[in-house]
Amino acid sequence: MKKIVKGFFLPVIIAILIGYILGSYFYKTYKDNLRDDLRSSRLYLIQNGEYDTIDHMREENIGNNYIYYEDGNKYKTVIGITRNYANIGKIKSLYQDNLQVTEYYIANELLDTKQDEYDELLSKVSSESEVKEVVDNILKLYQSNNDLRLISIS
Repeated sequence: MKKIVKGFFLPVIIAILIGYILGSYFYKTYKDNLRDDLRSSRLYLIQNGEYDTIDHMREENIGNNYIYYEDGNKYKTVIGITRNYANIGKIKSLYQDNLQVTEYYIANELLDTKQDEYDELLSKVSSESEVKEVVDNILKLYQSNNDLRLISIS
């Protein structure tokens, strides 16, 4: 009987204790960062294209109001940003191009507070000119902010 206890139960109890000690240590270490890292908001970026050069990007988007970002060695243009999935169709209806919708996450403190107001307004408007005006206002929120960091979920 003592052999069974020593051979089976003792290693299990030791493993549970080690797991508890390590789990407590990691929780204490990352407890403060856990809440900050998980507080984020979903954004949908409606992208108009991906270009090799900045000049080619500008030529292709002469009539569009857009913002762009560099991803690797490519330039990607964004013609609409929304937090409400239902608004994507309204934004897409403004353009005849083949658009791509990408889901990103952004830290809450970097998200402009006006974004929610514009998304709500975009939900209510129906005419093409009103939709275009609201989309342009949303893009203006992010035009001057060069230090945004978005996280893509693939």
